[in-house]
Amino acid sequence: MTLTNPSLVQADKDPQTLIDAETFDKLAEFFAVRQEVTKTYARRAVGQLLLMLKAHADSQNDPDFGRLLPDGRSYRVVPTEPVDAAWHAALQHTEPYQAACQQVAGSFVHHVPILTEGMADGSSMEYTRQALKATGYYIDPEFWDGEAKSCCPPNPGI
Repeated sequence: MTLTNPSLVQADKDPQTLIDAETFDKLAEFFAVRQEVTKTYARRAVGQLLLMLKAHADSQNDPDFGRLLPDGRSYRVVPTEPVDAAWHAALQHTEPYQAACQQVAGSFVHHVPILTEGMADGSSMEYTRQALKATGYYIDPEFWDGEAKSCCPPNPGI
């Protein structure tokens, strides 16, 4: 799905400002080295990861938003492939990732390796785009112009 509606992209708030500069730099530098990408791309990718974490945290208390996992837990925001790559790198650098989660979401945001029906039919990405927009932060179309991707086998061990 293409992010063509200009009202979805809000340039007034930079998601990099969601966490302190030192933590952001650690995550971006690690991602750049790990993925062999430019520092500019890494900073953009980590910014969009932070935006996803913010959207996730903000949507957790809205009972009418998103979908539920098979075990009943809420799963309202899903990554695209490039955002998931930033998330996986951050998860491997646990101290700054934990600090970022605390600053953005108030607690650790776990990675739940599943493939939901909503991811398969595209509805989870629609929920995600709504949640991203609701944050008021800049949505970089390069990172959200795609479908939700599961990085893991369908529903391992849940």
